[in-house]
Amino acid sequence: ALAAVGTQRTVRLTTTGRRTGRPHTVTVWFVVDGPRVYLNTLDPTRDWVRNARHTPAVRLDFGGTVLTGELHAVTDPTLDAKIRQGLRDKYWIAWIGGLVGQEPQETYVVDGLRLPAS
Repeated sequence: ALAAVGTQRTVRLTTTGRRTGRPHTVTVWFVVDGPRVYLNTLDPTRDWVRNARHTPAVRLDFGGTVLTGELHAVTDPTLDAKIRQGLRDKYWIAWIGGLVGQEPQETYVVDGLRLPAS
């Protein structure tokens, strides 16, 4: 399923609101590497990041393909660099952002991808 969605431009990421407990959905950039989906952000204070830190369970909607998993920060500097490069390769504006000092502050992986329970 990931091979089929890897070329899409965006994914709809749903987290659980840390205060309300309600779903919070945003559209984000992503890159697929092997069996995992990676995301990053310029601003780690965004709601989706803080929500996922509180409740790591997330939903990814690729417009027809829906998967669930757990979102965690990437702590390995080598993997982080690889994923940042993958995002620059996929999104030309991320490449330009890197030239002017607008680098992502944090990178995340969605582990344990699976089809949602019915």
